[in-house]
Amino acid sequence: MAVPPTVHVSEGSPFELPRPQRYVLPLLDSRRESATAMTFRFSTEGTSFRYRSNQAIRLAFPGVDDPWGPVRSFSLSSSPSELGFISVTCKISDTPFKRALERLAPGDTAEVYGPLGAFLLDGQRPSLFLAGGIGITPFRGMYRYAADTGDPQERRLLYSARVPEELVFRAELDEISRKSPQLQVQYTVTRPKESKEKWNGRTGRIGARWIRETAETLDRPRYYVAGLPSMVQDVVMILTGPLGVPEDDIDYEVFRGY
Repeated sequence: MAVPPTVHVSEGSPFELPRPQRYVLPLLDSRRESATAMTFRFSTEGTSFRYRSNQAIRLAFPGVDDPWGPVRSFSLSSSPSELGFISVTCKISDTPFKRALERLAPGDTAEVYGPLGAFLLDGQRPSLFLAGGIGITPFRGMYRYAADTGDPQERRLLYSARVPEELVFRAELDEISRKSPQLQVQYTVTRPKESKEKWNGRTGRIGARWIRETAETLDRPRYYVAGLPSMVQDVVMILTGPLGVPEDDIDYEVFRGY
């Protein structure tokens, strides 16, 4: 099946979502999550910005001369339970937009429009999250929200990266899982030979057998998939093909590298 260019939503009324608005938000701080990924926190103090777990924003730098334009959409990596700020986590590529983002200093502002989208945590059913690379972004927010609110639903995350150094949020996710046993996390690495760090865990891509084994004790789980287009397409085809998951039980979000 072909993956659409934006967000797929199988349920969730737009009338239940916060109304998107335009904001000018100052940067609080930024930090490097890996050799290729950074998190940027923007202050929402004194604004009406509210969002659901886990929506997205459009971030704009007017005047930036980028072949893809001066605007990008980002899933929020923060949780609504974290007050006073929002955060985005992204790959830092060699494009004018990403260079402008990386150069931001605390107090510098960016134009934000949001919240957007309905890639939302289902509070009534257990979940299986399937993340590839930087597709972990919305799931970090969802896991943080579930932990902070005492969500009792069983939620399991399968997270794939090229090398262990690119497993963004790994330490935090492990800590969340340790404190909240209903929030389980498992990892796999697809190119362990390229790693400078020794890896003794699972290797290879997220496949049908692993998904089936992880989901078998969950009662009618909702499946969430996020990553690059090829990863999302491959995993959704596994879910709807050999695993026979109804399309209405699958939500996915496509990440692009520019």
